[in-house]
Amino acid sequence: MRRGYVAYAALLAMVILLFTGCDALIGNAFKAANLGQPSVEKIKELDTAALVAQAGITSGSVSDTFIQTIISDDATKAAVLATLQTTVDTGSASDAQAAQALILDIKLADIGADEVISNVNGAIGELASLSDSEDVKPADIINTLLPADLTGEALADFIDEIGALGTDVDTLAQKITDNGGTVTEGLDVATLAQTAALVKFVNIVDPADGYSTGEAVAQAVADLKADPDADVTKYFDKEPDISSLADDATLKTLFDAAGLGDLLDQLSGSGS
Repeated sequence: MRRGYVAYAALLAMVILLFTGCDALIGNAFKAANLGQPSVEKIKELDTAALVAQAGITSGSVSDTFIQTIISDDATKAAVLATLQTTVDTGSASDAQAAQALILDIKLADIGADEVISNVNGAIGELASLSDSEDVKPADIINTLLPADLTGEALADFIDEIGALGTDVDTLAQKITDNGGTVTEGLDVATLAQTAALVKFVNIVDPADGYSTGEAVAQAVADLKADPDADVTKYFDKEPDISSLADDATLKTLFDAAGLGDLLDQLSGSGS
């Protein structure tokens, strides 16, 4: 059980299961599209169509410059999120998908998830090697996946903020369902499915009384980095049921839309 909690504490056990031996790796959504440095004042005034276009959300290559400019100013971020939310609430299912996807990208960038996702994408080969080694230590997995400065309270906050995106990924999946299962053209649903898997994994971690999910994981990570034999089960009420992810309606919608339904079964451990 301790080895299982090592992976749970890193939040990315499912990434190893999902990507090991997989030919089609999900790419990093946070790619620069070289659109130049936009003005925060101008961005505030853009409608959803312009925001989606300038962000590159339906081009398969999101503009890191544009996203970073949005989150650099609280008023701009609030205005953009409000504009996008209106489209999610009242727009067509197709337009709502793009708006909701952009909301997710903005929130992910705002909490620094792009750096963690980049770490994961760059460490797929090393993770596969570690997962096959009998001598791997908890710290080896943790250090491979998480940025060095993401520890303690920062790690706890990060995990809790990831978990808080549950409603956002549920809404995106519902908009795809409302559109007859058709994904808005150009939307990188594979990366969105990866994001949803991370969010849903956090949501099934059951911390012990007195801890938030993030606090429990951060404590476990700290203990395991200091002592590979540390008993971290005290921070959790029970071991997460990874197999339940295969039955999650949001994940099924997103993985099926991305053509990755079989990988969801592998992720949950229910595949062959």
